[in-house]
Amino acid sequence: DEAMRADIRRLGTQLGQAIARQEGDAMLDLVERVRVLARRTRTDQHAGSTDLSALLRDVSPVDAIRLVRAFTLYFHLANATEQVHRIEELNQRTADAGRITDTIERLLGAGHDIDEITAAVARTELRPVFTAHPTEASRRSILDKLTEVATRLERRQHPAATATEQRRIDRRIDELIDAMWQTDELRRRRPTPSDEARSVLYVLEQVTRQGLPELLEDLALSLERAGGSLPPDAAPIRFGSWVGGDRDGNPNVTAETTAEVLELHRERALQLLAEEVHRLRGQLSTSDRIRAASDELRAAVE
Repeated sequence: DEAMRADIRRLGTQLGQAIARQEGDAMLDLVERVRVLARRTRTDQHAGSTDLSALLRDVSPVDAIRLVRAFTLYFHLANATEQVHRIEELNQRTADAGRITDTIERLLGAGHDIDEITAAVARTELRPVFTAHPTEASRRSILDKLTEVATRLERRQHPAATATEQRRIDRRIDELIDAMWQTDELRRRRPTPSDEARSVLYVLEQVTRQGLPELLEDLALSLERAGGSLPPDAAPIRFGSWVGGDRDGNPNVTAETTAEVLELHRERALQLLAEEVHRLRGQLSTSDRIRAASDELRAAVE
């Protein structure tokens, strides 16, 4: 849509300004010439390819690396923008709770009672499985910055965002693009299964901290509206991972490798649980002098 294309153009301009600041106007000019010739191949493949090949033939190795980095970062930014607008589009169509509620209502209309639906939900298990992809092992430093870019874009497109706030957001995005340009995204060694597992954990943390709790809450509310309830131990979504255990896909994966990756997952899970307990401790500010704990609660805690 036009709003998404406008955001991509603006980010592309900001990237170009960052390249000019850090590498000079000549480098930006080279990037633009390559971009224009690459686009020309869509309408005149022979002429565009010939001119592009002639231009790239004389590019130094150092500038070739900068070209690759420029277009890689551009596509990172474009993908982040597309995801932001895709999420906004889905939110505008209907809320997740609405879709779940509609599904439950259709099931009730088809003759299924709420107890039957609740039992089906309780035994449902969706299991997305992560797999290693050696060409998609972006460093966490890059992923963190792209995540912040996406967050800033969401705030920028909010109807309540003022012109001053938008300028502040643009300035922060400039800083993030500068930082990403100065970050070496390429690994100097082949990613190990532990490296790949850390990348999986990063994505998994984002999902379990944000999207998954909201989805489960929407599911529980939808069942309650229909007279049912989501069992407290229901886990309709579980995650799996081939990383560190795929001996067919990676001959370097050994039993020791699998044990190392499992320990990595265990340690991070314990850290996250400790963080959640600490957060919960701050929320549970109830005073015993105002509202005494029940005997059942005291017994459970002890």
